[in-house]
Order: sequence, then structure tokens, then C-alpha cells
Amino acid sequence: GRFCNVAPPPAGPCKSRPGQATDSEATRGMCKDASGGEGLQYTVLIVASGLIGIEIATIFLLTSMTISVTSDFGLSSVQQGLLMSFTAMGGLVGSLVIGHIADCKGRRPPVLCSLAFTAVFAFLAAHAKTYHMLVMMGMALGFSLGIGLVPISVLLSETTPEGSRMFARGACQCLGGVCGFMMLVAVQFDDATFRHLHWRSLLHGLSIAAGCLFLLACSCLGESPRIVKMMDRQTRGFNSVWRTLTPASVLGARTCHRQGRHTMGSGTGDTTIRGQLNIVFSKRFYRTTIYIGAGAFIAGLVQGGHQYALPQILSKEMSLMNAATARLVISLFGVPMAPAAQYTATKLSRRAALSALGLSSMVVALSTALLGSWPSPQPPAVELIFYFAMTLDPYRAFLAGLLFGEIGADVFPASTAGFGASIVAVSIGVATILAPMLFESLLILTGTWATFYYIVSVLLALFLLATCFAAPCVEPCGHREGDTVEEESLEGCDQNHQDDCKYGSLAQLQL
Repeated sequence: GRFCNVAPPPAGPCKSRPGQATDSEATRGMCKDASGGEGLQYTVLIVASGLIGIEIATIFLLTSMTISVTSDFGLSSVQQGLLMSFTAMGGLVGSLVIGHIADCKGRRPPVLCSLAFTAVFAFLAAHAKTYHMLVMMGMALGFSLGIGLVPISVLLSETTPEGSRMFARGACQCLGGVCGFMMLVAVQFDDATFRHLHWRSLLHGLSIAAGCLFLLACSCLGESPRIVKMMDRQTRGFNSVWRTLTPASVLGARTCHRQGRHTMGSGTGDTTIRGQLNIVFSKRFYRTTIYIGAGAFIAGLVQGGHQYALPQILSKEMSLMNAATARLVISLFGVPMAPAAQYTATKLSRRAALSALGLSSMVVALSTALLGSWPSPQPPAVELIFYFAMTLDPYRAFLAGLLFGEIGADVFPASTAGFGASIVAVSIGVATILAPMLFESLLILTGTWATFYYIVSVLLALFLLATCFAAPCVEPCGHREGDTVEEESLEGCDQNHQDDCKYGSLAQLQL
């Protein structure tokens, strides 16, 4: 049978056995078959940009309509943050459950479900009669976005050559930022003060955008080449095992079954939840898992808290500009800052890029805390310092999206890429849930919103110290499927079994 007589890999520029990519260029997506071709890359780029843009536009809309919703439904200060918190909770649940499903069933189906559900729930939210119904629809909307962002992030990495992944991710962030900017422009023309915003009409527009992107994805978006090969390898593996299990001899059957099972494992990996947890919390990866989880939590706390607090700060404090105009100007700073974030993420090591992210976030947090600590009315100099520091806010947001979007997908083996991306998404989701409630609670207890930013600054300082002195390696270390495994890990295997192991990922050594 095929599993009892394993042939060596054929020679050539892109070495591969049937259904397996083994050369380093194939692993990095340099071969056309591994990368899926330019058509698939461009389609994934467009869909990923649109989905990120819908997420950004949703966040901008939900945070901008807080004041109008409070007035429409007569809410208390504690209830104001429930909409954003429950939306983030939905995103957390979606990110938590979809990673394992995307690793087992593929990347394309969750993306299509995400876009369809987003269109439906945004439409239902626009027709909510009570605040409780609006909160529930917001939670469903967050869940819909959560089940799409994780698989599209992994799909983008798997269909883009390794040298171009950060550039592609940066392009998605920029195009998504344009979509979010369009939402801010719509808010500006609707009501620049945020007090009488026609948020129902804006939710209808969000639903239409998600529906159009769903139709585009249905017609053009393909599956990840890695998933296609893994499923094909699994099917052929089961068929070969069935053929080798003949009653010729018990010993021969047991040997063939053992080798056949291993070959199937090297294609698909241990995709059970328990197996993936064993990988991400193994001796080799547990420090990396804890580090990127903590970093993503702090980044989510900064992002969620600032997005929620900024419209209220600009509307309550005396400012040089009205609230919507000021937020529009801050978003325009992203035009020069997006290439700067792209350069930081591409040219610097990940440890240096994470340090830059921590420093820029600290500048944003401390300048906002200064604005809140200064007795009202603040002098123009303090407001100018605040606006100059806000030039780094788009840089921080772009850089966080680039780094944490790629780290979760490429530091773990291919069979655990979706699960690794879910760890990052869940950490950010938990922080986004807590941020609005923490902001409102500290505002009630201390009487000033500057306390929230001081706490965030302390957490950022601790993260910077950990990055400089105790951070594990978060570089892409070649754990993708097709990489050669260390020789010492293959002790005790016969020669044919060793050949099989070398073409598998690290996750299959447990077999």
C-alpha cells in the first residue's frame, strides 16, 4: 500500500509529495499552487478590506450614536455603555467559537455567514423599538462580525506570499479605514453634535453595504489552498487505510494502519479543541500564547475605551471644533500615519514594532488624561497638545491591527492558525467589553474620566517593560505546514515513518 512504501519527495524547484508542500518557497506561498494564484489573492484582499471596513464603520456608528440613543430612550449613565459592551461580547463569542470551526471546515463558509448575518442584524437593529432590543441586535451584530474577521485574517495570510503579507494586511487596514471615514463623513453631514443623529438610517446603509459584499464574496471568494489540500489529503488517507487493512496478516495491518493514520495527521493536524489547546499551551508555545494574549487585551482596552470615550469627551468638553468635525480631523491623520505604521510593521522586528505600539498608545492616553485633569475650560495650549497627540491615534490603531492580525495567524502551526487568531480576537473582545463599563464606573467613582486613561497608561508601561526584558519570540518561526521538523524529535521512528514526520507540522509529533 501507499503508506507502507513511502517514496522520497521528487526533485524540483517546488518539492512536494502528492498533496504536500515541503519546500520552503511552497511553505511561504511563493509557489502559485500554495498561494492560490493572483486572482484568489485579490479577491481575498477585497473581501477582507470590506469586512474590516464594515467593522470600523460599525464601531464609529455605535460610539457616535450613544448620545442620541441616550436621549431617544431616556437612559441612565450606567446604561449608556451597555450597547457597546454587548456588541463586543457578541464579537467575543463569535471569535471564540469560530477559530476551531474554521480550522476544521474551512475559511470561506464562516466569512459568508458573517456577511449575511451582519446585513440581517444591522437591518433589524435599525427597526428596534426598545433599547433592550437594540442591545440584543447589537450583540448579534458583534457576533456576526466576530465569526468573519478571524477566518478572513487567516485566509489573507494563507493566500499571500510571506514577504507581502504585512503589505497586504496594511492595504486592508487602509481600505477599511476609508470605509470607516465614509461613515464619519455621513455622521458629520447628519448631525455634527451627535445629539440628534439619525442612526436608524445609517444602520440601513450599513446593512446594504454588508449585503453587497456578501454577494461579491459568494461569486468570487474561494477557499484557502491549504484547507483544500488538507481535506484532499485526509480523504485520500482514509481511502488508502481502507485498502491497506486486508486480512493478510494482523501485524501488517496494524503497521499499515499506524503509518496511514500518521500520514493523515500530517495533512490535517489534530484539529480537536483539546489537541489545539495542547499545542498553544505546550512547553514550546505557552509563553508566546500568554504574551500575545496579554498584549492584545491591553491593545483592545486602549482601542475600545478610546473609541467609546472620545465622542463623549469631544461633546462635553469645550473644544476648538465641534465633536464630529474633531473626530473627522483625527481620522484624517490616518492618511500619513498608515504608511508609517506599515513601515514600522514591515521593516522593524516584531519586538521593536510592539514597543512602538506601546509608546504611541501611552502618548495618546497621557495627552487625553491631561485634557481631563485640567480644570475646565482648558486653555487652547492644552487642547493643541491633545490634538497633536491624537495624530498618533490612527498610527496606533493601524499598527495594532497589523501586528495582532498577523501574530495570531503565523506563530502557531498551520492546523492551529485559526485557533491562534481566535486567542488574539478573544483577548481584544474581552477588553472591548470591559472598556465602556470601566470608563463609566471610574467616571462615577472619581468624577473624572482621566482616571481611566491613567490606569491604561500604567498597563502600557508594564507591557513595554515586558516587551523589552521578558518577551518570548513572536517572529514567524517556520511552524507552518511543510516545514522540516527537528531531527531529534524523530527518534524511535523507522526510516519511512521519519520521512512522513518531516513533511508534517509540529502538531503531528504527538501521534
